[in-house]
Amino acid sequence: MGGMKEGPGSDPFADDSNDEATEERTNEASTPEEPVDTTTDSMSTTEIPYVIRRQTVKEDRNNEHVAFLRDEYADLEAEVLNAVADELDMRSKDVSVTDLREALVELGSRHESELADILEDWGYEHLK
Repeated sequence: MGGMKEGPGSDPFADDSNDEATEERTNEASTPEEPVDTTTDSMSTTEIPYVIRRQTVKEDRNNEHVAFLRDEYADLEAEVLNAVADELDMRSKDVSVTDLREALVELGSRHESELADILEDWGYEHLK
């Protein structure tokens, strides 16, 4: 019967004569004459725009909301989507409705008084 098995990671079929060549290559690669570049050009995940780093439109969107729109606003949403796609120099089918709706919420957060004006036009002053 043979000897004990070699430890994990060792190659029982390896030729011991290659050890010297491997050691020489290792020593050549780590000579102090060659500067080692430790900087990286990679970006952190948060620096990559969301629309690029995501795998699907629903990624990071755990809140599922259904938008019930009156016909006139469903038509207006389609018109806004087309206009935004034109502004982005893209095809409208390449602009996500989910992204558009989320952008509209963001835009609304920047123009709250104008949103309130619209709601007042719809009769919200009668609900006070």
